Amino acid sequence: MNKTLVLSASLDNLEPFLAHVRSLVTSCGMDAKSLYPVELSLEEVLVNVISYAYPNEEKGNIEVSCSWDSQQGLAIQIVDYGTAFDPLAKPDPDTDLSLDERQIGGLGIFLTKKMMDKVTYERSLGKNIFTMIKQPSG
Repeated sequence: MNKTLVLSASLDNLEPFLAHVRSLVTSCGMDAKSLYPVELSLEEVLVNVISYAYPNEEKGNIEVSCSWDSQQGLAIQIVDYGTAFDPLAKPDPDTDLSLDERQIGGLGIFLTKKMMDKVTYERSLGKNIFTMIKQPSG
C-alpha cells in the first residue's frame, strides 16, 4: 500500500500531512505505540522543510509518500524542490551540555534519528529526499 499527498509548503498544511500518514498507520494495523514517534518525527521534518526549503517568499510543494510492508514496516518519504540541505550531515548535539552551553538547532533531527529505525537523505534531480522507516514492533 502506497499513498502520496502533495501540498504547498505551509504550516497550514502540517495537520493534513500528519492526518495522511496517521490514516495509513491506522489502516495497516501498525500498533498505536509506534504512532507517536512517527508523528513527532514527521512534524519535525516538515516544519524544517516549511521553514527553510523555500527562502525569500519562494513558493513550493512538499510531497509526503508513505508505504507499509508487514516485513519492512512504515516508510515515509518527504520530498521538496527547495534549497539543498542534508539535515543528517550536521553532528548530533552534545546532550551532556547544559541548555545554556548547547548550540541552537539540531535537536529535532537528533530525536528523529533516535525514534525512527532508519533515516536517510539524498539530493537527486533538484529534490531533497528524506526517508524515515519505522519497523513493526514485534
